[in-house]
Amino acid sequence: MSTLSRSGLDAVQDEFTNLVSRDTLWVTRAEIADLPEPRVPLSRLRDLLLGGTVSDGLADAVWHVLVIRAREASGPWATAALGMALPGLRRAARLARAGWRGDVEDLEGELLAGFLNRLQTVDVQAPRICGRLIDAAVRAVRRAGSAETVGLLPHALSVGSAVPGPPWDHPDWVLARAVAAAVLGREEAMLIGATRLGGMSLAQAAAEHGLTVSTTRRWRRQAELRLRDAIRAGELSFVPLRSRPRRKHPALSGGAAPE
Repeated sequence: MSTLSRSGLDAVQDEFTNLVSRDTLWVTRAEIADLPEPRVPLSRLRDLLLGGTVSDGLADAVWHVLVIRAREASGPWATAALGMALPGLRRAARLARAGWRGDVEDLEGELLAGFLNRLQTVDVQAPRICGRLIDAAVRAVRRAGSAETVGLLPHALSVGSAVPGPPWDHPDWVLARAVAAAVLGREEAMLIGATRLGGMSLAQAAAEHGLTVSTTRRWRRQAELRLRDAIRAGELSFVPLRSRPRRKHPALSGGAAPE
């Protein structure tokens, strides 16, 4: 596993391709009831996830199994998790390279190490497992470089006004910067904004995501704790924003949340 972290994304691709070709890893309906077949090999599982046709619930169920097996068996299942997440990791690496002044191999090493470290602790009961693993990988890259290296300097807005700085930030800006810094996923920021600022109840948010209220509350709580820690650590002080954050839910423009 450490070899993968040092070798970069191309090495992960090679290892994953070899793993898929052996066709020795699979999941079953006994583990995931909604699988289309009684036993689904890793190659088919990858195609299902990358095809964009599975529900978020099924994708999280698959990632639940991947994470648990990676923790228990390490080796091939950790490689499987990396390979399944490779498209997202490659995209994250491309975005991070714009402000990275070191070697690309170092960047990819930090990215993979962040993913693998988070693999051991990520909450598999909360939604968006793969997205949160990639978020953690991006944060690892950001921590590895100085503020100058990753280019975290204030930018002017496209409309000509400057991004307001602390302590006068509007909460929308704080959430937008948290997404830009990969502290929060977009869905997490929308959840916090809608339920804390926009008047949406947790029950309404849970219904929109197809989750229970308790799961939604735990999801929001974990996101808010990461946001709190990032603010205290100064991670959001100099994050580039080029335009005003766009609200995707009308509830965001309302008053204070009831919960």
